[in-house]
Amino acid sequence: MGMKVEQVLHMVGGAGETSYATNSRVQEKAIFEAKPIVEEALREVYKTALPESMVVADLGCSSGPNTFHVVFEAIDIVDDQSRQLGRPPPEILFFLNDLPGNDFNSIFQSLEGYEVKLKEEKQERIPPFYVVGVPGSFYGRLFPSRSVHFFHSSYCLMWLSQGILQKKKVDAFNLPFYTPSMEEVRAVIQSVEFFDLDRVEIFKSNWDPFDDSSDDRIYDNVISGENVAKSIRALIEPMIARSFGEQILDDLFSRYAKNVARHLLEEKTKLPVFVIALKTKV
Repeated sequence: MGMKVEQVLHMVGGAGETSYATNSRVQEKAIFEAKPIVEEALREVYKTALPESMVVADLGCSSGPNTFHVVFEAIDIVDDQSRQLGRPPPEILFFLNDLPGNDFNSIFQSLEGYEVKLKEEKQERIPPFYVVGVPGSFYGRLFPSRSVHFFHSSYCLMWLSQGILQKKKVDAFNLPFYTPSMEEVRAVIQSVEFFDLDRVEIFKSNWDPFDDSSDDRIYDNVISGENVAKSIRALIEPMIARSFGEQILDDLFSRYAKNVARHLLEEKTKLPVFVIALKTKV
């Protein structure tokens, strides 16, 4: 991935109305659905390795409340598992990785508040843990060899290194986004030969991230269109602004919201979400 793409390919920072932190409900729902698989994998890793210091890496952590879901889930699971085995809980080191343009400041400014909340819930009984930011592309090497016990990555593997071409306006714009089929995902994993496919699940999420219903009814297509537009804007605004200028953003996503609203009158669109657990081959 070229340096120019790495600089512009990031979510909208801060905590404002158009920020990723405010508009990451789709990603939150995916993390919730994947939670049982993540918990099982964490238990298995801990029981197998029994490390005195456990290292967990989140690839594509972004910023906002979702960033800490996996952090505190890992703390809870590892602490519980160590007590069941009659062992002292290990120290846990978390590497939070994303591209250099990610709003890491927001992550670390909010960390203290999450830590206080966790201590209250656990009545101060939490293992020592440390959180480190790792800026850089996970398409290259980020960590020393065999230094991480557990990798987590959610809603980031569709960002591919295709780049943005230097031509004029629309003809020059290339969004590095690809949604593979499960067959393609399996083929890539098998071709690498470093991992065994431990578990695969697929679930569907409503296009409107705030629509938690399981039926095919659209309750308010206009509101749903606006919700979809906000979630997409939080993902791709920096890339649009870089190529076309910030002055088009409000009008562009207003038009997009209306287009989505019209589409939802014809079909309640659902998005497939893949949850995949891999094990390194011995």
